[in-house]
Amino acid sequence: MLSGLFCGTENAFLGVKKKARGLTMETKCPFLKDQKVAFCKVFPARKMIPYDRLCLQDNICMKEEHRNCPSYREKEGERVSGHSSNKKVCPYMEVEEVLFCGVYPVKKMIPSSAFKLECPCTTEAYIDCPAYRQIAQGDVAPNEAVTVRGFLLDDTVYYHRGHLWLQRVNGKVRLGFDDFGQWLLGDIEKITFPHREGQVERSQPLLRISCSHGTAEIASPLSGTVMKVNEGACRDTSLISTDPYGKGWLVELRLAKDEVDRLEQQGEGFFSTPQARRWLKAEVDRLHDVLETEIGVTMSDGGQLTSNLLDAITKKQWGLLIKTFLRKKEG
Repeated sequence: MLSGLFCGTENAFLGVKKKARGLTMETKCPFLKDQKVAFCKVFPARKMIPYDRLCLQDNICMKEEHRNCPSYREKEGERVSGHSSNKKVCPYMEVEEVLFCGVYPVKKMIPSSAFKLECPCTTEAYIDCPAYRQIAQGDVAPNEAVTVRGFLLDDTVYYHRGHLWLQRVNGKVRLGFDDFGQWLLGDIEKITFPHREGQVERSQPLLRISCSHGTAEIASPLSGTVMKVNEGACRDTSLISTDPYGKGWLVELRLAKDEVDRLEQQGEGFFSTPQARRWLKAEVDRLHDVLETEIGVTMSDGGQLTSNLLDAITKKQWGLLIKTFLRKKEG
């Protein structure tokens, strides 16, 4: 949510000036960007398209051919027959200015009108935002952070095909959702650990995530002993989306030697850079295909994977996405 994405306090960065004792402080986050977008008011999903892409040759929204659009014809119904209007611009096209975080890996576009109310992005509180601090303080150093098709990858961790990341920490392995995984889950309400202590076997349930669309059960990618869970993320689940590779980690396991070898030798289902980059790119392409063929949401014409997209799908459709991408049990 907005407050989860942009919340904020810490040190000065990129020309930020303080206002205590005669100094001044900027009251707007330097990473807050704006963009003009267009969307169809009658299309089932609110797919925002950069305004400059409306002039492309294959776009019909600003041409007379908009009357051939299935959404337009369905809305107009019988009135389409014998239509004599000379309007070239579709009456159902809406243009809006949106704001978004320039450093957050996925554009979560928010109408600029929402910022008329005071929010952390437009106050001094923005310096407490996890996304801001990640750049300012280096939770993920710039040379370790990579963006693939709009999703953030940390080059210092391993990845599992169920969209979990794994990292060696003091003789244990720490796990969390990668940026793609947390985006698919959407608004997380509660985290439950069936095996909060003791042994968990590979492919056994490791955690349950209660979200606004339903509940997802995630299997453990490796066998091990649960040593610690992230109580901070349990209390503040927004950390999973705002800082997935840092404060949003989920659980630490102590692995047997053969499981450690399986991870470090990148057994089936595990990736490290650069294989992880190619894998994630293919996953995003596959997501576009599933959205279009199984759910009926077309992501062409410059469409962005925004947080609004999950709001437009049903619980059953969300369950299909979770089953397709996150429930990867090991054999």
